[in-house]
Amino acid sequence: MLKVFFSVLSAFLFLVISSSFTQMPFHFERKIFDLIIGPTLYLPFGLGIIGIIFAMFGVKGYVRLTLVGLNIFGLIGYLVIFIMATIGFLDP
Repeated sequence: MLKVFFSVLSAFLFLVISSSFTQMPFHFERKIFDLIIGPTLYLPFGLGIIGIIFAMFGVKGYVRLTLVGLNIFGLIGYLVIFIMATIGFLDP
């Protein structure tokens, strides 16, 4: 039962990370974006690492592999956006 909880929590953290870079351009309300990015720009990195750790303790098999892959994909996606925002806008 605890493994299922860890898997669901890992999937939720992936959705939170992915919503930080998919929600903003399509909606004028940026409530979710401001909630995630508002405290610090590094919060999605921490959430992604926690999501990977929870996925490791989750249900074995394809579920674990999928959740680890999705969380890594979310981290890489946010890393690209983070690098574009911090380095790319400094000098055009």
